[in-house]
This record gives sequence, structure tokens and C-alpha cells, in this order.
Amino acid sequence: MLARLRHYVPYAWRFVATRTEGPLIYGLAVTDRCNLTCRACHVSNNGAGDLPFARISDMLESAYARGCRELYFTGGEPMLWRDGDRTLEDVIALARRIGFFHIHVYTNGTQGLDTSADLMWVSVDGLPETYKTRRGDHFDEVERAIRTLPRPPVTVIYVIDRFTAPGIEPFLRWVRDTELPVNGVMVYFHTPYYGKDELYLDAEERAAVIDRLLACKRVGLPLVNSRAGLLALRSGVWPRRMPVALVADGDGESVCCRASDAVCPDCGYGACTELSEAQRLKPSAVLAMVKYL
Repeated sequence: MLARLRHYVPYAWRFVATRTEGPLIYGLAVTDRCNLTCRACHVSNNGAGDLPFARISDMLESAYARGCRELYFTGGEPMLWRDGDRTLEDVIALARRIGFFHIHVYTNGTQGLDTSADLMWVSVDGLPETYKTRRGDHFDEVERAIRTLPRPPVTVIYVIDRFTAPGIEPFLRWVRDTELPVNGVMVYFHTPYYGKDELYLDAEERAAVIDRLLACKRVGLPLVNSRAGLLALRSGVWPRRMPVALVADGDGESVCCRASDAVCPDCGYGACTELSEAQRLKPSAVLAMVKYL
């Protein structure tokens, strides 16, 4: 805890007071392999395969040396990663030895959630019929994985697009009423990495959905996004390419995300607005950020 305070206190000063923050969050796509073929995903199963353990070690050591202390693994499906007999659990153990404060995993949930990570972010975009429009017929196995203990804490990610938007309120009520054992639901909006498509919601359509999300928060539905973060998503006014976060894969490293700058105006990453509004000291965003750090 003392080591974390020594790192976070001066970082928080730079982050809020001087706007000269360096990287804190490091994301690593350990594989492009995935067992699903989700609608709108073009980063999986492109033939790159799994990063070797030795290269992962070098990348994590480099990120740590540059100040990154919060780590997440993504893919593809990171739970599929292998290097000989090594699994993702070996990579998590390596990251702990290096000294990362928290380790998160972004997963589709179909491979189970049995890891020693600090938090699992599980993609569940609605109840079965809605979920199927984006990820296929896997809702039941993902729900079973979430309800199976022991496992790390779970937060659900719900990606809102033209087809999943109508299902958000029923899904939030289902999470509450069935007592799904999760921290809550964070919403992202479909980001058109490869050009605007049939899933895309324009600014006016997105604003209407966000008004509904704000109403969900007012009645206490389990939505993780802060009010400040949602309002920033609604307005579209927040700094793009947040230097607080780096993300890497086998092709190199990027600031904020792996997409080109062309998609930044249509960014739908709720996590980005949470960071930007925390930097502006919006209380709801600060509280949300502290909860996850």
C-alpha cells in the first residue's frame, strides 16, 4: 500500500494540477486468437497468434520502467493464450513479480473466469436474443461462468450499437433482479474502427441513449459509468488520445487505443470519459476511478 501511495500521490498531482501526466495504464493484447466471431470485430484471428512469453516479459518490463502500474490483458481472447505449457496465469504471475499494482483481464467469458487477476471485464451485450446479435449463442455459458465461484470480481461490459441499444434497460433490471454477482455494468458505444456501418449510432442517436442511461442511474440500476462520464460521452467534448494509457500488440504500441486517429471523433470508450472527467475533478468520475484503482 505504501508503494502505491508513493506512486499515486505525485502522479495525481501531475494528472490534475499540471496536466503533464505520463502513462499509468498499460494494455497488452497477448493473442489475436478468439473462439468467437463477433459482429464488427476485425482484430481477432488475423494470423498473428500468441505473443511469446519472453516478448511479453520484455514488454511488461519496459512499460513498468516508464511508469505504468495498472495493467490489463486483452486479445483476441486472452484466456486462450499459450506458450508451451504456460497459460495466462503464468503471465499474471509474471506481472505481479514485476510489480504492477492491479491486473485486469478483458474476456468474452466463454473460457471460464478462473484466474488470479484482480478484476475480470466480461462482455455481455444484453439478454440472450440481444446478445446473440453481437456475439452469438453463448449467453448461458457466460452467465454460468459469472455465477461460478471462486473467481475474481467481475464487471460487465455492454457495447451499445443499433441492435443492442433497445436491450439495455431490460438487461440492467435483470442484473439487479437476479442478483448477478458483479460490480455492475459499464457501457461502451460501438466505435466504427473500420468505417461507419449498420451498427453505428450517430451523435443524436447516441445522445438519446445516454439520456436513457442517465435515467437508469437516477433509479439506481447497476450502471458503473459515472454521471459525469456519461455527460461527456453525450457532448462528445473530451480530449482524445489520453496519454495516461498505452496499449500494445505484436505490431507495436499506441496511445489510448489501437485504432487510427480517424475514428477518434466517434470514440465510444466509456473508460476514456471516466479518466477525462476525473482529471477535471468531477466528483462522480473521481469516485468511479478510485473504486477501480
